[in-house]
Amino acid sequence: MARKTDTHQDDSWESQRRNRRPGRQGDQRVDLRQNREEGHQPCSGADRKAVRLDPRLAWFADVKAVLSPMSGVTDRAFRDVCRPFGMDLGFCEFTSASGLYHTSEATWRLIDTDAEDGRVGIQIFGADPHHMGEAACLLRTRRHDVLDINFGCPAKKVVKKCGGSALLADLPLMAEIVRRVIAGSAEVPVSAKIRSGWDEASINQIEVGLMLQELGCVWVTLHGRTRAQKFTGRANWDHIADLVAALDIPVIGNGDVVDGASYQAMVRHTGCHAVMVGRGAIGNPWIFQEMISAGAGRRVTRPGLDEMIDVMIDHIGREVARKGERTGCFQVRKHIARCFRGWPGASSLRRRIFSHETSAGMIAVLQQARVEYQAGQGAA
Repeated sequence: MARKTDTHQDDSWESQRRNRRPGRQGDQRVDLRQNREEGHQPCSGADRKAVRLDPRLAWFADVKAVLSPMSGVTDRAFRDVCRPFGMDLGFCEFTSASGLYHTSEATWRLIDTDAEDGRVGIQIFGADPHHMGEAACLLRTRRHDVLDINFGCPAKKVVKKCGGSALLADLPLMAEIVRRVIAGSAEVPVSAKIRSGWDEASINQIEVGLMLQELGCVWVTLHGRTRAQKFTGRANWDHIADLVAALDIPVIGNGDVVDGASYQAMVRHTGCHAVMVGRGAIGNPWIFQEMISAGAGRRVTRPGLDEMIDVMIDHIGREVARKGERTGCFQVRKHIARCFRGWPGASSLRRRIFSHETSAGMIAVLQQARVEYQAGQGAA
């Protein structure tokens, strides 16, 4: 697909990429902390860069802790578990635009936002501009505060179909997809999630970010790894900091935030508006409490076994209520496995829980573990 250009327009993303220095327009220094009337909103906290918010995103000014879309993880039950601990915005499991377009029942079940309390986003992926645009149009009937486009997934099954992070190597196609999605979404704001580049030889997050900003995305989330890294090595927070400096719209940082201390470190290092967490939240809704507390300069005590058991019992109940005994019990297993990691006897506890296929059996094991722990504490 050939890139469409207008020879009479000199404010395109291509010219910005060539000529623009972070924080400058032409030869005049722009103070992003001024001019509230024009949409420049200061972020809370001295470490964050002031940004230009879309008029539809007044609510986003206070968003600091975001749950990443994750397949098989971030369903409605888990989002509802995380929200009381400080999750400001949660995403559904990322969803195939082609599946929505072809009215796949299994795909549409992932859009589980009906009557959901709190801010919620939907993320779609795909490489067919028509399917992406039509999916955005179809989603107008569903409750969501933002529609995100996945340009960052490194999974082979997504990349081999030219979706996810594969589009970092095809910017003309990426641009066409963004145009179609924004047109289809109507009044729903559109954001995008990207990676630093395809590999270390093709780092292009600033070029991509400027293009997305020019096309009308309201924010960009950057995972500071390349597609080649997948989830290995360390996220490069310098890439996030560079993108923050280059864009006027908000940047959400993503990668290697696992607790309050790493959240605070990312914000201080990058100046990002908010932080998105993924794997660090599995079985650990308390991470949002840690993030918010760290941002406010408060210490937070890690949960004790009693609280962990209470939350897991609540999670089991929510999953089963929405998906039935068999699927609900299977869905919550990954969270239970992560939740009790590091506790004495955790492996034995997991085996006992997973030996049951009903919620009643799983809950009974958790309650027995509570009794045994309390008895041990009393004996000590």
